[in-house]
Amino acid sequence: AAVRLDDVKEHFGDRIAIEWKSFMLRSTDGIRRTREEFIAYTRNWVRLPEADARLEVTAPWASEDEHPSHSLPALAASKLAATYGLEAEEAFHRAMFKAYFSENRTISDKGVIAAIAGECGLDPTVFAAEYQAQELTLAGQVTSDHEQATRLGINAIPTVIVDDRVSIRGAQDTRTYIRVLDELLSEPPHRPQNIGM
Repeated sequence: AAVRLDDVKEHFGDRIAIEWKSFMLRSTDGIRRTREEFIAYTRNWVRLPEADARLEVTAPWASEDEHPSHSLPALAASKLAATYGLEAEEAFHRAMFKAYFSENRTISDKGVIAAIAGECGLDPTVFAAEYQAQELTLAGQVTSDHEQATRLGINAIPTVIVDDRVSIRGAQDTRTYIRVLDELLSEPPHRPQNIGM
C-alpha cells in the first residue's frame, strides 16, 4: 500500500494528509518462527510485485542475516523517525520496507535500525541513543496504535482508514483509494451535531 499511497498523495497534494499508524504482526520475540518457517512464510512475497511492479522483493528470504524476531523495534524506530519531520519519516518508512522486503535485513536489530536511519540522512549514533533513551515511550505509542486498530476491528495489514469513516482492507490498486477519496472530498463538510440537554 505504501507505493500506492505515494501515488494518492501525489494525486491529491495538500488536500489530504497521510498518517501512518503501527500494527504489530509479531509484538514480541516470545514465539519466534524457526528460520525454515520464516523462509517458507516469505515465499508468499513473490506475489507482491504482481500487484505493483514497482515493489522490490527478494523472496524467499535470501539473506544470511538472521530473520527479524518481531515488529515492535522497527515500528518504534518509525515513531522516532517521525519526530525528525515528515520528510525523515517518509524516507525511513521507505528504507525500512526496502531493508525488509528487498534486502532481507534484520529490522528488529537495533544496529540495523540505526544503520537504516543513517541511510536516510539521520545521524545513526544520535538515533541509536535517542531510541535507547525513549524505547519504552516509543513502544507505548506503537502498542497504543495497535490497540486502537484492534478496537476498530483491524486484524491485518494493509488497512487504510479514510477520514475515520471508511475502512479499505487489503492491498488495493491506486484507483480504489482515489475513488474513495474523491467521493469523500466531494461531500459537504461534515458538521458535528449539537446535542441539547
